Amino acid sequence: MPTRLRVAVVAAIISVTMPAAAQKITVEGIARSASLYAAIVEFCPPTQYVNLDVATKAAKAMTDAANEALGPDVGRTALDRELKRRFDEVRTQGAMAWCANQTRQPANALLFRMAPR
Repeated sequence: MPTRLRVAVVAAIISVTMPAAAQKITVEGIARSASLYAAIVEFCPPTQYVNLDVATKAAKAMTDAANEALGPDVGRTALDRELKRRFDEVRTQGAMAWCANQTRQPANALLFRMAPR
């Protein structure tokens, strides 16, 4: 994906997943978003209907953006640290409860789909 398009995608995803207040895009913010999507992909499908295509693409876009912004070594370190923190959070809270909470977050609406009829 070309750099300009990737930046536009990341900015759009962050604007949907972050509060409306003006925020500076940071590597930590990108890592938090990437870890959110990764945790949803990893933990939620057993109990929720997850739009895996959207969540997986968003996680990849965020990971690519972090690596591009800081280089693969620093970006990967930030992502690894945040993924560990997020996955520990999910395990501590319990995957079922954590995923149920994510479905109630308006910013996450695109990641979850309605149960098939």
